[in-house]
Amino acid sequence: QKPNSSMTTMTPMALASASVPLALLALYGRGCLSVTAFSVPLTSQHVTQPHIRTIHRGYPSQIRLPPAVSKTKSQLFATIDAPPTNKYDDLIQWFSSSNEKSYISPKVKILPSTRGGLATGGYGMFANDDLLEGELILRIPRECCVTLNDALNDIECGPDFQKLLEQAGPGADTVIVAGYLAKEYLLLQEYDRRLKAGEKADDNSEMRRLSKIKFARYLRVLPWVRGVNAQEHVLFWEDEDVDSLLKGSLAYDDAVETRSTVKYAVKILNGIIGPVIRKARGEEDEAEEAGGFRFPWQSEEEEKPADGDEILDGLEEAVRGAFVISLSRAFTAPSGAGDGKEEDRLEPFLDMLQHSNTPNIKHKCAEDGSIEVTAGEGIESGEELFNQYRGEEDVNMPYHKFFTRFGFVPGVTEPVANLIAERSTIFFPQRAAV
Repeated sequence: QKPNSSMTTMTPMALASASVPLALLALYGRGCLSVTAFSVPLTSQHVTQPHIRTIHRGYPSQIRLPPAVSKTKSQLFATIDAPPTNKYDDLIQWFSSSNEKSYISPKVKILPSTRGGLATGGYGMFANDDLLEGELILRIPRECCVTLNDALNDIECGPDFQKLLEQAGPGADTVIVAGYLAKEYLLLQEYDRRLKAGEKADDNSEMRRLSKIKFARYLRVLPWVRGVNAQEHVLFWEDEDVDSLLKGSLAYDDAVETRSTVKYAVKILNGIIGPVIRKARGEEDEAEEAGGFRFPWQSEEEEKPADGDEILDGLEEAVRGAFVISLSRAFTAPSGAGDGKEEDRLEPFLDMLQHSNTPNIKHKCAEDGSIEVTAGEGIESGEELFNQYRGEEDVNMPYHKFFTRFGFVPGVTEPVANLIAERSTIFFPQRAAV
């Protein structure tokens, strides 16, 4: 079944006809930064979402190695409890009150998904009353979505993100959004640490600022680390695991390239968001404050970043999680500027709907840039809401690329670990018979 044509104004990236360039920050140091774009057709698959029909993304897609592969579960996969439902209640409260155009139907609720549920940490959206065909379920204003503009207009790092965009070009969009997400997440962690230490939101200017992180309640439900919401991704693997499991496969080069991108992005973002986080933590050095931010490609006398080569504590993990979130959850939608251009967005609530090849909802982009989600058919109370991200016949992205981007192989019931161990043709090219 192909996606409904009425939904094409707001489609997952997997259905986009053009690939989205992801910046590969190829050379870092000695005053040089080379930015090369490589094609990464993205999708809006949520990390907890099952892919085709009854195939749950948690079970077959988690890298649980068979006996033939000598790795323990703890070495390659960790399960972490799902976020409690009160985090989703907080998200609903924020969403409903943050914008006058926001709408979430009182006829829906968030519960453990039928596609694995708490066994994998996955949640979904359910009808708690009958929904009529065409009935409005969600209206998600652009202002409630994470976009590139949020990063570029950020009061702390926006100017430096803008410089990076000008230097590196559109291919740096993903790096910038990931940097913005990582910064806000690290600030949120610092806020939680201070609260735990007994500080209050109005104790000082720093706490007041930390208490006003725009997307705080959305950030809290996202899977930042491996195992949350059954999160699996090659970005969370150790280098030795990538080499031992994927070397010689069709997925190997893609996995290495993606991981290299993130490693270089960490170095660049260290100089941009590092000083902000250090200041929030009370670690800011006077020399850092006086020196200001310097890009690695600037002149030799300015080329060394103020914070040297030392990577901010927690930055690598935050950036890695931000990349996984961006790659697996972002949607493409009209920019809302009336210029005919599109943008990548993180859409609260829409990104948590599980996938089905026979969806029961529809979504479209309204003239004001809001995303409207309606019942695609009559939905009875107790039924789970499903979206469709790609059809079974969609071949825009080879299966091995889906795996390196999202940690699963769509439409395949066999556990990915078994496919790798058995050298499946999905991953390993076969020689022609002589």
